[in-house]
Amino acid sequence: MALFIVFIAFIWGGSMGVTLLMTKSRLAPGDASLGDQLLVRFVALIAVSIAMLTLGLVSGRTIAADDTTRLVPYLWGAAVLPLFIPSLKSTGISLLSSEKLIYTSVLLSAAGGFILAMATLVSLIMNNREFV
Repeated sequence: MALFIVFIAFIWGGSMGVTLLMTKSRLAPGDASLGDQLLVRFVALIAVSIAMLTLGLVSGRTIAADDTTRLVPYLWGAAVLPLFIPSLKSTGISLLSSEKLIYTSVLLSAAGGFILAMATLVSLIMNNREFV
């Protein structure tokens, strides 16, 4: 089980790493084309989906699967939501850039993973009083 969790951590880290590298290289210069923005947002959508799916798989292999697996769609929705918000510019000043929205999505994905891990831990402790 521990090797499976390490493998999942590498999948999550790799998918988020690719997203962050693409965001930095394609969107950091400032005036990125619409094609670059759509490409990076699509890659981020796939990466967040892969990350939340793998975290759900880890959660589903535990005794607490019934309690914690129900959280995965909500956490995925919260992490994906910033990817569908359009970037906002006002008189040449970027109020809400695609780069910031993608970073927010990655941060929400990491927070979702932490929430899922804590929910799994609490559920395991509550179901097995031997741990306490």
